[in-house]
Amino acid sequence: MVDRDRPRLSIVILNWNTADLLSACLGSIRRHVAADAEVIVVDNGSHDGSVERVRREFPHVLLIPLDSNHGFSRGNNIALERARGEFILLLNPDTEMRPGVVEALVDHFERTPRAGIAGPKLEYPDGRHQPSVALFPTPWIEFLRQTMLGHFLPTRNRAESRRDETRKVDMVTGAALCIRRECLEDIGPLDESLFMYYEDTDWCRRAWDAGWEVWYVTCPGLMHVKTAAGAAHARTRTLLDSQRSMIRYFEKHPGSGSVGALRVVTLCGSLLRILRAALLWVGGRNRSDQAARLRAHGRQLRWALTGGGL
Repeated sequence: MVDRDRPRLSIVILNWNTADLLSACLGSIRRHVAADAEVIVVDNGSHDGSVERVRREFPHVLLIPLDSNHGFSRGNNIALERARGEFILLLNPDTEMRPGVVEALVDHFERTPRAGIAGPKLEYPDGRHQPSVALFPTPWIEFLRQTMLGHFLPTRNRAESRRDETRKVDMVTGAALCIRRECLEDIGPLDESLFMYYEDTDWCRRAWDAGWEVWYVTCPGLMHVKTAAGAAHARTRTLLDSQRSMIRYFEKHPGSGSVGALRVVTLCGSLLRILRAALLWVGGRNRSDQAARLRAHGRQLRWALTGGGL
C-alpha cells in the first residue's frame, strides 16, 4: 500500500567543502525536480561557508550540519535515517540535474519490480558520456587498474562502462545512485567500516546477493564534474582510504578473490606507481602532489610485503 504522506523521492547530498558546486547542484534540483521531492543535505564539517550558504539560498532544504568529517557512509546513513521517500537518490554535490532524469529513474523502478538500485546516465560538463557502471572487483580487474594497464587494453570492464543502453549491471557509481526503500530495508544502510570508496560497490553487491537487481538507466545525462572534495589537499589520505576500503571489500566478499591475491596485485601496482610518481617528481611536475603519492604508495607497498596496517 502506498503511504500518501511519504514523498515519492528523497534526494540526499553529502557535502564537504564544495560550497559553489553544492549551490549549483541544489539550484539545478530546484529547476528540474518536482517541488514535492524531499531534499536533504548532510554537511561533513565543512569550513568553506557551505552551511551558511544553504541556509541562505535554499531554506526549503533539510540541512544536517555535522561537527566533523564522518566519511561517506556514515554521512549518508545519517540522511537515510531521516529520508521518507519511496525512492532515495544519493547525489554527489558536484552533479547538476537535467530535465527528465528523475522521471526516468522512477519510471524504471515502477516498471521493474525487482530493481532495487538504479543509476542514471552521467555526462562530463562538455557533454561527453561518463562511465558510471563497472564489473565487481576481482584481483585481475584490480591488477589492470593498479598497474594502469586497463587504460590501454580492450578489457571487458571498459567495454561494459561504455555501453549506453538500459540494462542490468553489476554496480553503478555512488555519484548518482537511487535505491528503492524496500531494497534499503532489506539490505540495510551503507557499511560504515568503509570510510570512503567501495561503499557503492558493496551496496550493489549486497543488493544482488539479496535477490534484487541493479540497473543502468539511459536518460538525459546528469552532469557530473567528477571532482573529489579536498583530494588535492589530502592525496595521501585519499589513496590510503581507497586501499583500506578495497581490502575491507575483499574481506567481506571472499568470492571476489583472496586478500592474498590482492597483496600480490598491490605489490605490482604500487611499484609501478612509485616509479611513475618519482619520474614526475624528478621532472618537476606538481612535486607536492607527487610527494604525497610517493608516501601513500610506499605505505601500500609495505602492506603488500608485510600485511601490516596502512
